[in-house]
Amino acid sequence: MSHEVPELLDLMRVRSTACIGEHLTYPWSVRMDEDTGTACFLLVLEGRSWLNVEGVTKDIQLFEGDIVLLPHGKAHTHSDKPEHGFNDEGLPHRDAHILSGHFQFSDTTPHAIISRLPDILVERSSDRHRAHKLDLLVQLINVELGKHSNPLPSALNHLTEVLCLHAMQNWMQQTITHDEALQALASPRIKEVIDCIHSEPAAAWSVESLAKVYGQSRTAFAAHFKFATGHSPINYVRQCRIRQACKMLEDTFLSVGEVAYNSGYADANAFNRAFRREVGASPGAYRRMPRA
Repeated sequence: MSHEVPELLDLMRVRSTACIGEHLTYPWSVRMDEDTGTACFLLVLEGRSWLNVEGVTKDIQLFEGDIVLLPHGKAHTHSDKPEHGFNDEGLPHRDAHILSGHFQFSDTTPHAIISRLPDILVERSSDRHRAHKLDLLVQLINVELGKHSNPLPSALNHLTEVLCLHAMQNWMQQTITHDEALQALASPRIKEVIDCIHSEPAAAWSVESLAKVYGQSRTAFAAHFKFATGHSPINYVRQCRIRQACKMLEDTFLSVGEVAYNSGYADANAFNRAFRREVGASPGAYRRMPRA
């Protein structure tokens, strides 16, 4: 494994928010609409199936043990037959046992990593280069689903979280050797800066103070940070503050002024402007938005 990959994985946090195992009897079809804030996963435990992803002209045939991640929540249809591009008439139809669900990246996962993930990530059970630990995780999931009439949800959620992380690890391993920005993001010094920002987004960070953490001049640090993350240091700090503010608006009864102060803004007007620029709505309007 490339030495940068563990550093990248250490920056990533995922949480399984829904997970369901289904025995699907022919004919069957499941349609999921696009949800850009939530990633999806599919695991074929038994049988075969077809996946049609919106914007992709060719259907993807899936076999037992195949794992699919849709990191950006693309709309898709998962069914017993293809929508186009292949005629399976005359082939035997089979029922399928599918585990599917959703997961979310935590606020501390750098957007620079998420944005580089492909729309569709497929880990084939037939791929001889696939990590053995993925096969072991599939076996553990099968055991958990098979030994209980009502599988333990927390166990399935944790297993699928690890499954998704290791599937992304395989992708990173293949990608990082020719992605210089991803290599830069994995550097220990950039990681230390990101960790500092995420641990205290409300702190009075400046390019100068972050450059001290990085250990180089302001100019060199700012250039390296933007190359790695796609954002200037101050813009990155602002995004982290606004994400923290969103969570407080959703989960607490703090006033907008208190949320502003706890997010590192002494001036409520400056907070309102920054929030609207980042989110597209005022803090008050965001708080009133219906939640799924």
